Amino acid sequence: MNVVLFIVAVLIALAGALWSGVYNVSALSPHWDATRQLIEIARDRSIIMHSSNIRVPPLDDPKLAAKGSTVYQDICRDCHGAPGQPSESFAQGLYPAPANLLSGDVQKEWKDNQLFWIIDNGLKMTGMPAFGPNNDRETLLGIVAFVNRLPGMTPEQFKAITGGSGEAQKGK
Repeated sequence: MNVVLFIVAVLIALAGALWSGVYNVSALSPHWDATRQLIEIARDRSIIMHSSNIRVPPLDDPKLAAKGSTVYQDICRDCHGAPGQPSESFAQGLYPAPANLLSGDVQKEWKDNQLFWIIDNGLKMTGMPAFGPNNDRETLLGIVAFVNRLPGMTPEQFKAITGGSGEAQKGK
């Protein structure tokens, strides 16, 4: 009975805190450590579980990466940046911040099927949209193939593979 009363008291306190507005939802105020950890655990476990049945073929075809580079240039670069190009100013105000795809950390943390799932489905409560509804599987695989090549890529290599200045072609 004491456990039930404790749970009820915690739920009432939580409801009161939520209703009062004490939790700051501003993008300028980071989550409490406990909140951030819970969100990261939920995110990571969800990605791992939901991507477990996705089979990704070898991504070493340069044509596949070239296709992904075009999409990256057009729709990913503004938030994630590119070699020699920082993300756009609006993306620097996002919380959580867009993943740094140039460092190699993301590619070490996530397997190809998990990256595919993230790109396909997006992530709630972030700026990461779902690209699956508007792109075919090969395009999404191309993005994964290209993202895997980003770490260590020079600005000149980025410009060469994207076929231009490396800046998104506005007004397409």
